[in-house]
Amino acid sequence: MMMLVSEPECAETSNFSEREPKQIPAQYKGWRLTTKTMNGKLWLRWQHPDESFARYGCTIDPKDISSTIAHVRFSIDLAIQLEEEAAKQARRYQG
Repeated sequence: MMMLVSEPECAETSNFSEREPKQIPAQYKGWRLTTKTMNGKLWLRWQHPDESFARYGCTIDPKDISSTIAHVRFSIDLAIQLEEEAAKQARRYQG
């Protein structure tokens, strides 16, 4: 499940770096991916290229990291598709 992550939580730093899963990419299609420990759980968070903090996040299932990464990639692809469609609609109404 995708969750919105509030900005104050994003400002906190994580001491989890030594144990972060190595297969999580640092970015996907320009979106920044980071991990963070919150309430004892490891989260994967993603940040829109035009924003200054990671707005979205979900917990990482340590038994199935690849599914979490696939979910995040799907969410980013969908966001990109929706942004492109919104831009097309805006151009159509301006013209």
